[in-house]
Amino acid sequence: MGDVITLIIDCIKSAASTIKNSSKKAKQGMFAAIAIIAIFASLSFTGTRIAYEVNYGGRNIATVSSKEQFNEALKLVTNMVESKGVETVVEKPTFSTTIVLSENINSTNEIANAIIDNTDAIVEASTLYVDGKAVLCAEKATLESALNTRLNAYKPSDVECTSRFTKSISQENSYYMTSDLANKDQVESVVNELEVITELRKTTDVMVPYTSTVKKTNEQIIGYSAVTVKGVSGVNRLTQDIVMVNGNVTSCVDVSNEVVIAPVNEVIVKGTAKTLASAKQKQEAHAAGFIFPVPAGTWRISSYWGDGRNHKGIDICANGGTSIFAVADGKVVHAGWKGDYGYCVIIEHASGMRTLYAHARQVCCSVGDTVSQGEVIALVGTTGQSTGNHVHFEVIVNGRRIDPAPYIGLDK
Repeated sequence: MGDVITLIIDCIKSAASTIKNSSKKAKQGMFAAIAIIAIFASLSFTGTRIAYEVNYGGRNIATVSSKEQFNEALKLVTNMVESKGVETVVEKPTFSTTIVLSENINSTNEIANAIIDNTDAIVEASTLYVDGKAVLCAEKATLESALNTRLNAYKPSDVECTSRFTKSISQENSYYMTSDLANKDQVESVVNELEVITELRKTTDVMVPYTSTVKKTNEQIIGYSAVTVKGVSGVNRLTQDIVMVNGNVTSCVDVSNEVVIAPVNEVIVKGTAKTLASAKQKQEAHAAGFIFPVPAGTWRISSYWGDGRNHKGIDICANGGTSIFAVADGKVVHAGWKGDYGYCVIIEHASGMRTLYAHARQVCCSVGDTVSQGEVIALVGTTGQSTGNHVHFEVIVNGRRIDPAPYIGLDK
């Protein structure tokens, strides 16, 4: 700097000597030259210089050392933007002279970035690659939003999981002209075709139903049924690794199956005996010589005596209107309605034993009648407390109802 100042002083001294011996017009020119030299000397001494402010789109975007520097920056923009025809969207700037510190002059790269930042038709965007192939270009935020939405579309809300695309997905960021970008609908259309794998570990409490075991016993009559152990469902904690593609399960592997509550199996005891009468009672019953109260081949037993519901007779199902016979000779002591029995006939036999025939549709005898074994005394019906056509048959000894099965041959 000292050498420059010395040189300038020497030039001024030489010019002063020349001016002294020059004409008036020459003196004016020499003074102007000296002023210019003085200005440049001042700029050099203070570190400032003449530069240009760049007005672009109504805004000062940079300070350049020369107009040529802006043109160099424009060439750089052309290389930075992937689209063609960038020059057509860059506005023509205006320049205004200014004096600035050298350090405040922008670099060519800074000017190029300023041009891009202030040109609406140029944006930073991303190219989407699927398995290495470019499929579209869109604004970075639009593309990333569509990809994230697709990845999260099949994630269950109640478990932790991970999602990934079945194909290799990558993005490359650069600058593009907006006219070359896909819009939101186009981006979503492409992205939503990508398959998504979702992997999760799920734990579920599964109800384990109890089973029922039937135990048969000849210590109870046919029709007897009782639950001796109440069934209780159990709970297992099942952990599974699940793989889904687009929300559809493609793989499910059990990791563990822990018993939380063991099930309690139900036990039901059912009777198999046709009668609980002793051998002596059976002998006495057979000796009574009763016949069956309805015609052969027309009936079935729906309920035995003592079947667990305090049933004190035998229910013999038959079609409505089927004949009901007197099982032995005797005298009619009741013929008509008898509460829950409906229409009912009671016959007293010679031994003092009585037989009862209930739920008849029609009574075919009267009180005081003497009837013979096999005589029709009523017709099968469903009167009184009854749910279907049948005859409820009882044997009564000394006022006590006893098992009628051996009396009519149902103990064999």
